[in-house]
Amino acid sequence: MHFMRLTIIVPAHNEEKRIGRMLDTYLPFFAGRYGNEVEFIVVINGTTDRTEEVVATYQERYPSLRIVVEPQSIGKGGALMMGFRMARGAWVGFVDADGATPPEAFQALMDGIGDAGGIIASRWCAGAQVSPRQPLDRRIASRIFNWITRLLFGLKLTDTQCGAKLLRREAMLAVLPTLGITQWAFDVDLLFQLRRAGYAIREIPTTWQDVHGSKVKVVQASMEMVLALTRLRLMYSPFRWVVPLYQCTLGRILHPPGVERDHLLSHTFVLLVGAQVGNVSNLLFQLAMVRMLSGADYGVLAAMLGALMGLCTPFSALSGTATHFAARYMKAGRPDRVALFLRRIMEALLVPVVVMALIFVGGRHELIGYFQLEDPWPFYVAALIALAIPHGMVPGGILTGMQAFGWGTTIGNGIGVVRLGLGVLVVWAGCGAVGALAAHGLSGFAGLVAAVWVCRRLLRASRQGCADPMSPEAGRPVEVSMREASTYLAGYMTSFAGYAVLSNADLVLVKHFFEPAQAGAFAKAALVARIVFFLPQPVAVALFPKVVSEGDASYASGRTLIKAFFLTGLIVAVAGGFCLLFPGFMLRLLAGEADPAMIPVVRGMVLALAPLPLVSAILSHEVAQRRFIVALPMAICAAGYVAAAEWRHETPMQIVWALGIASISALAVVMLMLPWRAMSGREKNQ
Repeated sequence: MHFMRLTIIVPAHNEEKRIGRMLDTYLPFFAGRYGNEVEFIVVINGTTDRTEEVVATYQERYPSLRIVVEPQSIGKGGALMMGFRMARGAWVGFVDADGATPPEAFQALMDGIGDAGGIIASRWCAGAQVSPRQPLDRRIASRIFNWITRLLFGLKLTDTQCGAKLLRREAMLAVLPTLGITQWAFDVDLLFQLRRAGYAIREIPTTWQDVHGSKVKVVQASMEMVLALTRLRLMYSPFRWVVPLYQCTLGRILHPPGVERDHLLSHTFVLLVGAQVGNVSNLLFQLAMVRMLSGADYGVLAAMLGALMGLCTPFSALSGTATHFAARYMKAGRPDRVALFLRRIMEALLVPVVVMALIFVGGRHELIGYFQLEDPWPFYVAALIALAIPHGMVPGGILTGMQAFGWGTTIGNGIGVVRLGLGVLVVWAGCGAVGALAAHGLSGFAGLVAAVWVCRRLLRASRQGCADPMSPEAGRPVEVSMREASTYLAGYMTSFAGYAVLSNADLVLVKHFFEPAQAGAFAKAALVARIVFFLPQPVAVALFPKVVSEGDASYASGRTLIKAFFLTGLIVAVAGGFCLLFPGFMLRLLAGEADPAMIPVVRGMVLALAPLPLVSAILSHEVAQRRFIVALPMAICAAGYVAAAEWRHETPMQIVWALGIASISALAVVMLMLPWRAMSGREKNQ
């Protein structure tokens, strides 16, 4: 059977703005060189733009161009496998639709394949020309991915992910039946199968141009690529049975068929990994304070930090509100509106800050007495920090809304590192709990200044790159009143106020009712137990933007919530189980001592706090969809908790029991209030 000389396959998904440039260079180059002996197959899959129309304009001039349209989004791998089955060339290659690899560089693959089964272009071989240089985050992600690929599959290649590859026809047909990965790991799967089939793979340096408009988000994609490699390695190992078992069990929960992937799992892991520097710094700060301060001083510090965290929880609504409106303005191409929103909300916050200041001044004696503080200075320092909390929440939310996740993570981690270093320094100098609180406040203030500076810098750059605000390219201007923002903010704060009491009031209550030494011991036990509370929090953070609506629940949002509930429960079970089984070890590790009297408190607090991360996931789901009715049951549960503590507080364990009952009650009630009918899809079916 006679085969034409070359087939070039181009997978395309929403490429109307880039594929024309690629076809303008490839079609005349290869048609002029090979004439009727070359064919192009453009596989358009899951496209919602004009990609098919753009490609069709070239068919009259180039009869060798074939268009394949697949309505479903089948990924790069699925599109290439479809093209492989239709290819009529003796050599079958593929290239990205963005035109990053010029036609001369692809021809170099034809010239260099020799008797090898396949040849790939590399941006990392000596002699490769990459212009302009890729951003640092992409270069780092590429090298990490390559290192993992070498480790798991033994592929001694420098660049498995470059989009230009060429295969001998018989090699392609030999591995085609075994290919099954359609997403990130397709290239690795293809090359691994070629090597297993005994075909040699060559690699040559290439010329590559970084083309603007890539739809790949580095942080998100990196985690998905690692997970894809892990799955692929399992498929070719004695543990291959894990993959179908996962698909039949957990896979149906995490990735239900017929529902668009929300990437909650990968995003949760991204947040977990990205936050680890800050988490480690915060943990080291607590460990240093436990060891450097007396029990009474640490009890004072823990109570003040607990009270501040209680304020942060409802005020975190400011961050969520800023994220929501910043994202809307940026989507409309109006960074000037983001800057205006930032300025107006910062100005508007001056009123509540003044009210808070008056409350602190007028009620200072009562508050100092409530905390049983012999020295009033911890209260004064904590009050100053509290006054900065509202303004400190806004810039971080703006950065999230602008999708500047790298900057947000960097600033957050920097705050933790500065607090640790400054805290150790001032406490070592003899400043005690007051110095530790001051270090906490100064590091936060530095983070606020840095976040505002970054916001202004990014917004200025965005405004310079925007078209005229009234032009069609910029989109229709979006007007969102501060009244709408204030309404959303009030609903958010009200919904999370009760949750703030449940999650943070234990330290405050114990400090109020018990002696300083006893309160300090309880704070150490609570520090260990709070692992079960803090570790799952990224799940709720990742969930929130995925289920945003104007008040309507859906089947997709319900599945995302169920997935978040499952992930949260899994993390709680693992972390909580470890603390329950090894409380003494955890006390020695985190608190520096393992008093047997503290072990029951650790176990009790673990069980009492365990329902709260699940409550957090549900609250995030409801508030994201503007259903603020959950505020009422949360307030009732919080009030019941405080009332029970006021009624019975002979021992700290009674407060722990009150918290446990309130937490379980809150979880049960908010679960009952979920719009199960809408989330199950029954309303749509009817």
